[in-house]
Amino acid sequence: MNLETVKTQLRSLRLSVAARELEELLLQHKNAVSLDWFSDLLTRELDARRQNALTLRFKQAGFPEAATLETFDFHFNPEINEEKIRELATLQFIENNGIVLLLGPCGVGKTHVALALGVAAAHRGYRVYWATHKKLVEHIHFAKAEGTLDQFFKRMLSCRLWVIDDWAAVSMSREIAEEVFDLIDRRKYSTALVLTSNRDVEEWGEVFPNSVLANATIDRLFEQAHITVFKGKSYRLKSRITTRGVDSTSRSS
Repeated sequence: MNLETVKTQLRSLRLSVAARELEELLLQHKNAVSLDWFSDLLTRELDARRQNALTLRFKQAGFPEAATLETFDFHFNPEINEEKIRELATLQFIENNGIVLLLGPCGVGKTHVALALGVAAAHRGYRVYWATHKKLVEHIHFAKAEGTLDQFFKRMLSCRLWVIDDWAAVSMSREIAEEVFDLIDRRKYSTALVLTSNRDVEEWGEVFPNSVLANATIDRLFEQAHITVFKGKSYRLKSRITTRGVDSTSRSS
């Protein structure tokens, strides 16, 4: 076993003293020439720590499920730009604190793709925050009522990626809209954002209490954003449509 490999494993486990002293100890104990078993042991420890960290990131993110692009049927809606979505899946936009807007009607796969990007980010080691627009509003309401809004903001801003599903699904009071604007304004220095919406962009202003907050927030959402518009048939209704066709055929026969 390569001595440097074991040293690297020890440093990965934050055992810097052991890594530094290993070579000298081996010289003192010449009979202990094989490190294979020791390296295997360290590998198991590292794997366990990585899995535990991933499990914790999933729990903290609040993903409703562990979706992936591998389970997404791009052939069902050929109008969806697969190449662009695959490019987003490289997660380079996270490094640039970028914004990804997935827009289009209900059921065409926006949530699945957004989830897949979030899950991929968690696997990459990024902290992620997942919520629907409604749930985000509820989180802010609760934090304000409990006097923990600063802590909530710190937790969100410590995440490298936010995934907000169903944007513009609920109306916001002025108090909440101001906090949402503050979050979106501050995230550009530390956090990337994936946002899905079923509503036309022209309708987004309706969920804000006034045009000033609406325009300011929407302006920041479109600042250097990667925009993907989903078109075509409802991916979500695919199985229901198929089942309905089978049922009607059965009845007619």
